[in-house]
Amino acid sequence: MSLVVVDPSYALRAGHHHGLNAQVLPRLQRAGASVQVWADRLVPPAPSLQGVFSGVGYAPAEQWAALGFAFHQAERLREQLEQAARDSGPVEGWLAHSLLPFQVRGLARFLQGQPPACVLISLMFDPAETLGSPALGSQAQRCCSMALLELSLACRRARHRLQLGVSSEQTLQRYRPLLQEARLPEARLHPAVVGAGCTLQALPGTNPTTVLLHWGDLKPEKGRREALAVVRALLQGWQPPQPCRFVFHSFSHQELDPEESAILFRAQQRLDNGFEWLQGEVPAAAMQQRLAGCDVALLPYSPSSYAHRSSGVLWCYAAARYAAGLPAAAIGYGGHWLQREAEAFGMVWHVADAPWPAALFQVLEQQRAAQAPLWTPYATEVLGRSFADWLVEALSLR
Repeated sequence: MSLVVVDPSYALRAGHHHGLNAQVLPRLQRAGASVQVWADRLVPPAPSLQGVFSGVGYAPAEQWAALGFAFHQAERLREQLEQAARDSGPVEGWLAHSLLPFQVRGLARFLQGQPPACVLISLMFDPAETLGSPALGSQAQRCCSMALLELSLACRRARHRLQLGVSSEQTLQRYRPLLQEARLPEARLHPAVVGAGCTLQALPGTNPTTVLLHWGDLKPEKGRREALAVVRALLQGWQPPQPCRFVFHSFSHQELDPEESAILFRAQQRLDNGFEWLQGEVPAAAMQQRLAGCDVALLPYSPSSYAHRSSGVLWCYAAARYAAGLPAAAIGYGGHWLQREAEAFGMVWHVADAPWPAALFQVLEQQRAAQAPLWTPYATEVLGRSFADWLVEALSLR
């Protein structure tokens, strides 16, 4: 089966796009499929990876929520897809994930002129996602509704076999009325697009409590400020209530400023084995192994930005602890997607109700009591096997 993964926002190795595609490609190929990923031209060339798109990736909602800009970008994406299709052979299946509404519209317009095929789209973003402009949420949701309607019409007219999926029951509930309105099939719950189904090596038997302060992207809404507050406190002599080891990882298109880098460097030098600063890309298997060894994860993500937005770091951390047969605990703010999802998995979620690092101090005191894994059936469904394996099943590959 010849497949194409349409990923116009895959422009950097940092972020979930690289890890997701790196997981999916080899698994589909082992199942006998011929697969190409069509990505942004900024991505370095690699086997099975083709630079197709330019200027049609992520953009702020102030732009794509405007109908004129959305129409223009959708047309640009359609034209770039058509050019790539002219240069390739027949395609039997089109896969896509992490699309914004204008990208869904561009894909729909392209598909309307293609021969009947399997079309499988993972709806990762919330219908009202704005990528940082929450005041535009209702306008973004209208754009999403229009895009889904266009997708529905395109697939019916061209007789494509459409499947839709989501990685979170929360997201599924928010899409359900829009899908019904567009006369689209019910979306299926599938495993988390990153982290799920990981396999681990045996973990060391005796370790001090390990605290994950930060992993990956350095965007401010992902807890960078709070994690650095803990590091500053450690350098100033703050002592946790029990022996602890702290892990801070950074890999992002954003840079730490010189003062932040200096703090992390001093912590690495002065705290010896009690602090580890990892920089740059960590392979997926090594990342999951490290996350599995973290007893507590600091996840103080912005409650407004992540009111309904999913988190790859939460999925990866939860999946690693699930695979290890260990309980998972996190500390962060309350009332957003992360807290609801973590608790649905059976994780312990501590709402930070004190300044940092005092909030973490309180959690570590509570962590002294041994916990038993309390993973729910929902956790098994979302974390227990890989998204790539689910794709093989959904596409009837063997």
